[in-house]
Amino acid sequence: MPPSTICKTVRQYNSEPVSESDMRKLLEIAKDYGTVKNYVYQRYGGVKGLPKLYPGYTVQNEMTASGLRAQLGLPSVYFYLAVFDALGDIKNQWTQTKGRIEKCIRDNQNLRPEDRHYLRFVMKQSRCFEAILLEEEVQLSEEWEKSFLEVRTGVEEERLNQYLRRQVRRHLHKLHTDTADGFAVSEKAYRYEDHGIYLAIKEKRKRVFIPLTDNNRYTKQLYVRIFPEDGNIVIHAPVEVKVRRNEDYQKEVGLAVGIRAMFVTDEGNIYGEKYSDYQYALSEHIREGNIRYRRNKEKNPGRKKYLSGKERLEAALHTYINAEINRMLRTEKPGVLYLPKLPQCSKAGVNKRINNSVSMWQRGYIRDRLVQKCREQSIELIEVVGKDISNECSRCGAIGQKVNGVFICKACDRELPERENAAKNALKRGRMRS
Repeated sequence: MPPSTICKTVRQYNSEPVSESDMRKLLEIAKDYGTVKNYVYQRYGGVKGLPKLYPGYTVQNEMTASGLRAQLGLPSVYFYLAVFDALGDIKNQWTQTKGRIEKCIRDNQNLRPEDRHYLRFVMKQSRCFEAILLEEEVQLSEEWEKSFLEVRTGVEEERLNQYLRRQVRRHLHKLHTDTADGFAVSEKAYRYEDHGIYLAIKEKRKRVFIPLTDNNRYTKQLYVRIFPEDGNIVIHAPVEVKVRRNEDYQKEVGLAVGIRAMFVTDEGNIYGEKYSDYQYALSEHIREGNIRYRRNKEKNPGRKKYLSGKERLEAALHTYINAEINRMLRTEKPGVLYLPKLPQCSKAGVNKRINNSVSMWQRGYIRDRLVQKCREQSIELIEVVGKDISNECSRCGAIGQKVNGVFICKACDRELPERENAAKNALKRGRMRS
């Protein structure tokens, strides 16, 4: 049964500019918050820190004993949130590293199927993975020991272990942050009152008051982003919202995702026709800005104008994406959406402008927003296999040709827009799957 509520992030804004003295106090917390994170990154971001990441209490105890909190004078309500924030980043870094290694294993032509099976088993079994990286003896339960014995039979175990260590050294990079633009706040570090919020600072029993534009009150962990130059803050608060259930949303809809138009449905309806215009404007701004910066780097031209332009164009793109997703859901009224699994980024081509535009494709953001909006409206989103989905005829299943955006099947003489054909295949595969 689908959940009745979902988590959503809402924002609160200050109604008056924060004074310079109060902003300095908040900036001091943000800097110390970053210092704690960098300490955790440096100490636990490598291979030796891997056994301590889960569940994280070992790191918490060691950080308490390190004396760093007393040295900084940072309240515990900020210190331990910084520790676990950094641990979350490190875990995410390991996930990305494993993903890159799996791609290398898949692309390595010198590995046999047995070798790939061994490496994948090792990477999925955390104790095994840690022991091999630390060059220790692998100790598993009786059940896992039997499975491990099977996968290691017939392979050059030490050679593959060395390969795995080498790939980890190649792809794992210790994290570091130089930004001091925000910090997480636990419930004990703030209180809502007087049409604003009181935030704890480093001075004992003292808080800074920030008037807010709304009178909403939250009892969750918050995240405060600070903008010292403008004297502003933005508070991010997670809230539970009820899922909307629309009785008339019953259709099954297949989608094709593209860089020129965001979505094409199995009926040929197009949403996000101007997506490429917004994307091109953003990618060109970034490309030209980087060229100007490299040419005039010695004269220190600054990046303020460039960054403000980038932020403005990216905000416009995100607004357009959200508006088009909303329009698609309102128009199509889907009960189930079938979405092809997006392919890996292809290798760079000759045209640098095209490469730059493709690299800026916001497909991850589009998918995340689609997932979120489907959850909010109790729409089931199902991913289907994307292999050859645009090359296969949606009527007869034969492999056809794509010419100038048109799919042509010589087996059944079918011609239709290639994105519409891919969307029909998504619908077809989704129905077969269910």
